[in-house]
Amino acid sequence: MPSNALNKFEKVMLKDVDRLIESHALLNTEGRGRRAFGHITRSGVLMLCASWELYVEELAIEMSSLLAERASSPYDLPKPVQKELAKLVKGHKEDLKPLELAGAGWEKVYVDHAKTLVAGLNTPKAGPVDLLYAKTVGWECPSASWSLGGDFVNEFVKARGDIAHRGSNADYVKILDLRDKFLEGIKKTVVDHDNAACDFVLDNTKGDRPWRRRT
Repeated sequence: MPSNALNKFEKVMLKDVDRLIESHALLNTEGRGRRAFGHITRSGVLMLCASWELYVEELAIEMSSLLAERASSPYDLPKPVQKELAKLVKGHKEDLKPLELAGAGWEKVYVDHAKTLVAGLNTPKAGPVDLLYAKTVGWECPSASWSLGGDFVNEFVKARGDIAHRGSNADYVKILDLRDKFLEGIKKTVVDHDNAACDFVLDNTKGDRPWRRRT
């Protein structure tokens, strides 16, 4: 079984995207009317990007929880995470914040901080995703594991942004681009990301693989 985040991405989040693609096929029986069904393909891009962003966010929290669960103390966490937590405590307005780290309290502080960082993700392009994972779990450059590269993801998210800001005036999205390029590309990127995340947790904790890699 893959990560919980990937399982949700495939079994829940992609359903609306698949239904939009099916609706396009049912309505566009004559294969004409390029602009007539643009609302469907634009909606598909928006839903797919929302699915990608949610996957990225939920996996970061899932990984943070695993790192906390498998660590006996904050010193067992990856060095970048230790530095992030130290920065959090030092810069906190409450003088008593360090007391929350006592005993097992550090685990809650860590996971809660990871959730705060996740909530601050503004756009799921390669750069922000890399930064998010560096801060939450100490994974410096997850985009390096994407076989299609960060440029593909950036192009896709840019297309989403164009639609979100310009609506029907945005560049037309062909059904082939939505189905064969963006959907298949994001699905592949998610699997690449999930497999690399599995390896990262295994390499940085004691125990078995947290989930099964996809081949």
